[in-house]
Order: sequence, then structure tokens, then C-alpha cells
Amino acid sequence: MKQASIPSAVLGLLFIGILLSSCGSSSSQNSNSTSTNIQGTWAITATEPGSAGSVFNVTLVSSPCSVATPIGTFTVQGPACFIADDNTGQGSISGTGSFIYPPAGVLIGTPANPASTNASLDLLFAEADDFGDAAVFGGTGTISKGTITGTWACNPASPVCFGLSGTFTGTQQ
Repeated sequence: MKQASIPSAVLGLLFIGILLSSCGSSSSQNSNSTSTNIQGTWAITATEPGSAGSVFNVTLVSSPCSVATPIGTFTVQGPACFIADDNTGQGSISGTGSFIYPPAGVLIGTPANPASTNASLDLLFAEADDFGDAAVFGGTGTISKGTITGTWACNPASPVCFGLSGTFTGTQQ
């Protein structure tokens, strides 16, 4: 991934055109279910050691697994991929907590949708300001019955967050 300045008008495209076309739909998960439909609304908490965590509220919609943006091309492992990016109208993202920049987008890749219990998850999330400054984070984890868990780390191409890492958990709403 490479980083470059972006105007605020394309900030939404920033985070990975992270979850491209298609309309999102919520889907609650039954605790007896053996699979999870990734598309829909999620609350994802990213935690750094020693912090309370930051919550990303996202509505994920279908997306290509590789998305070109003004700050670079972002790719996650699929073949089933999903994005939340307010600025381009692809799903939605908001957040509360301690961020470097406001939440800009999330891109998630899974082996299939719905995802089977303990399926792998490839995740990318970005924060960006109106001046084109951004912090990009990558993560891996697993999916199980309407929840996701894993670890994340700052992308080396994002010097503003160099060395930051932690865990994430998410629940389907």
C-alpha cells in the first residue's frame, strides 16, 4: 500500500472504497447458527494494550477485494469482500473513542459468505482527516456465530501510527 494526500471530497473513497457496491442488509445471528452473513451492521472494537478501545459502527456491503483510492490500492483476501465507506455511500462507518483521525472506512475479506464457524478474516481499516492525512491498519482474525475476533497493526506505510497494534472484536447487530 502506498500513502498520498487526498482532498476531502474523495476521503470517502479513501477507505478502500472499502466495501463497494450493493446495498447492505442487517442480519442477526442465532447462537445455534453455524455460519455468519458478513453483510450488515457490526460494532467493531479495536483495542490497544492499556486503552479502553475505540468502537467502529459499520454497515458492510459487498465489494471487490481490491479497491483503488486516492491514497493507494487496498487489497484483502477474499473471495467474499465487504466495505463500509460513508464518503462514497458504500455502506457506512462512524466511531467513538480514541482515533488518530476520524474513521474513514473498513474493508473485510472472507473465504465465503456466509462464513462458516472459525473461518478466516482479513481486515483493513483507515482513519483520515479532511487534509488527506491517513492512518491505515491491517488485521487478521476469525468469524464465529455472529462475532469476529483478531489482531491488528499499523501498516508500515502509515508512519503516523508506526508501532501501534492491538486486538479487535466485533458483534453483528
